[in-house]
Amino acid sequence: MKKIVSLFIVGSLAASFAIGADFSKKSNDEILNLAKTVSAQDQADLVIEMKKRMNEMKYKDARDFHQQFKTNLRENISKLSAQERNQRKAIVQEGMQKLTDEMSGKEIRKLNLHHYNNAHSHKNHHGLRSHHANCPMR
Repeated sequence: MKKIVSLFIVGSLAASFAIGADFSKKSNDEILNLAKTVSAQDQADLVIEMKKRMNEMKYKDARDFHQQFKTNLRENISKLSAQERNQRKAIVQEGMQKLTDEMSGKEIRKLNLHHYNNAHSHKNHHGLRSHHANCPMR
């Protein structure tokens, strides 16, 4: 049974990445509401769209938009068990990796996405982890 569920998840993930969700025609309010119900397969696309919109807003509006987005996304994820959250995290990370692999470094920095793959820390020249404020990509 677990194998069937795993195959279904992998199959739906592959199909989702092949198509990709387009949220560009949605309003800001629709984006915020979608954060409450977005599937793991579409979450990376939704985050990218949210980041693009934030870049077009004034600082205070972007901060409020981001805070509401995070609150709504937490509401969505809080319904899941620990195992389901871990599975979702893996799917979202894979989706984000696939999307950022198609972007230039300039696009990634503009959307402030360069920290998604390394958990907000970098190895310095001594091989030790340092805080992202010292990130050479900044």
